[in-house]
Amino acid sequence: MVTRMKTTTANEPSQAQKIIRLLDYAAFAILTLFLVGIIASSGMANVQTDAIDYYAIVQKLTPDSGTPIVRNLHFVAQRSPGYPLLCLIPYYLISAVVEPFVAEETIVAPPTSPAAPTQTPTERMLLPGEPVLFREIFFKNFYIESQDSWFEWKIIAAMLVTSYAFLFIGLVFAVKTLALQKDAFLGASLVPLTLFTSTVFMHNIVNTPAYATLTAFGLSSLFGYFFVQGSLGKQSRPQRLAGLFMGLLVLTRLETVVIAATVLVSLGVIREFNFVKNYILGGGTAVIILLLYNFSQFGTPFHLAILSGDVNLISFDWGYLYANLVNPQSGILFWSALASLGLLGLLLDGPRHFKILGIASLALLALVLVRVPIMYTCVGEGPKIIGGLPITCPRNVTEMATLIRFDANRYITVLFPFAFLGLRKLVVSIPGLLSKPHNAFGRK
Repeated sequence: MVTRMKTTTANEPSQAQKIIRLLDYAAFAILTLFLVGIIASSGMANVQTDAIDYYAIVQKLTPDSGTPIVRNLHFVAQRSPGYPLLCLIPYYLISAVVEPFVAEETIVAPPTSPAAPTQTPTERMLLPGEPVLFREIFFKNFYIESQDSWFEWKIIAAMLVTSYAFLFIGLVFAVKTLALQKDAFLGASLVPLTLFTSTVFMHNIVNTPAYATLTAFGLSSLFGYFFVQGSLGKQSRPQRLAGLFMGLLVLTRLETVVIAATVLVSLGVIREFNFVKNYILGGGTAVIILLLYNFSQFGTPFHLAILSGDVNLISFDWGYLYANLVNPQSGILFWSALASLGLLGLLLDGPRHFKILGIASLALLALVLVRVPIMYTCVGEGPKIIGGLPITCPRNVTEMATLIRFDANRYITVLFPFAFLGLRKLVVSIPGLLSKPHNAFGRK
């Protein structure tokens, strides 16, 4: 009688590895559901600073454009249009599918807020004046008496739906990117865990979701997935999609052009010329969108106001570098610790596409370190007037550290999808590192 033995291939995970992966997915699901609960219970619907300008752009692009939400919109022409343009998709869906079947309510909003105690529009202005939750804005239009304008539920709902949709798209595609590596340990739980351990990321999720931050994170995650897939499979379609989503990312967060350029140059250096061609073809869509947007809003496709930076200076300052990197009150290494470790992991021994993402991440980080907000130059002084708007200067060094913390850590959120890859690489390498002393000294 012949006894058949069950065999397994070298790549097939063991029973223990399957259990670890199941627990990993379960932790991802639990943490993601917890995040959904936080958003549903605490997500804010106000607009302030950058978000006021994004709201104004969406309002201007819609057919029922009314009085601007504030009178002075000096910075609108300087804002990247990617996020407002993406907001038009849910806006028109809401207009066609929801609005005709609901009764709208009109509310007179308080004219001021604790952040803006006068009726003069400022950099800290909060609209509506009293905090409003995401779940409370549906079917309600707030009349802003001090500005003689309306805070419309369709616009803010479209903005927040866009932000939160790209947040969860980013989470899903981050896990899909990890799965492309075919490792026995997936690392899905590292994705939401990194978000939860970043105070600034959570602040953007809960308190300022109407910023472009969450949309940029989602676009970066989509780029990362197709970039890794295009690097592994050498296929044209994912390479072009990588270019498309990188283009949309640059259109949403202009500073990420340094990532786009670094990736392009790196692909050329390693002689991936077919990838270079597809990457450029995909990114060309964003260029066309920008030209059309400029022509429709400013009368010329080559409007260059987006390159202006009234609030930022390019300067090299050792104190500012220290504050951004290692100051316990504001530094990225403290306030985005897991993401920082993940970016370090990308630069260790590994596939070429990891190193390209790591180098591109360093390029963006370098830009953040020399992109000095004008508020850094006026600590303890009165407000600075820029474009007719009073920009509040920090009263002391502590307030300046707070500003840097929220600014620097917010801009590197686009690097989180890359950091997940490096972080998983570090976690997977731990058993090997722990076994090295045993291998070196445990043998007789």
